[in-house]
Amino acid sequence: MNKHRQTTLGYLLAFFAAVVLTPSAQACSPIKSIGVVFEQNAATLPAKEILRLANWTAVLRSQYPNRESLFLSTQAAFGERDASKLGVRRAMNVARVLKENLQFDVREVDLPAEGHVAAIPAPEASRLVRRVDIDFLPACPHECPCQFGDPLYQPPAPQR
Repeated sequence: MNKHRQTTLGYLLAFFAAVVLTPSAQACSPIKSIGVVFEQNAATLPAKEILRLANWTAVLRSQYPNRESLFLSTQAAFGERDASKLGVRRAMNVARVLKENLQFDVREVDLPAEGHVAAIPAPEASRLVRRVDIDFLPACPHECPCQFGDPLYQPPAPQR
């Protein structure tokens, strides 16, 4: 091997070693998520899913008195009737249940303009389709260390 190739190879090996061996910083994300599953061709939330949402929002209320936003995304199963519109109706129903029935208020609710439709049939028991996914973003203060300069930030109490 010529000297130029050896040098280039050495630099590449050093670069890959640095990337692989350097400890990665764990990014903090205060976002909390849940998925709501629907029956085939239905936009009405099943009672068990409303109960799951009620329990989830109760935990979020106790942990985050300041609430920023909800981001909803939706997916319909391959072959559902008018699937994209069905997905949007599902997302709207989830938002309505959260706001009106569960009284879970946030500053902003981001609803999808269209629903994603699975391109191929999923296994019958799959929970990856016929669903609305909810991402909740708490307002400050929250548990992420990015807030250390924030005067409202109070670190969590030590765990015992």
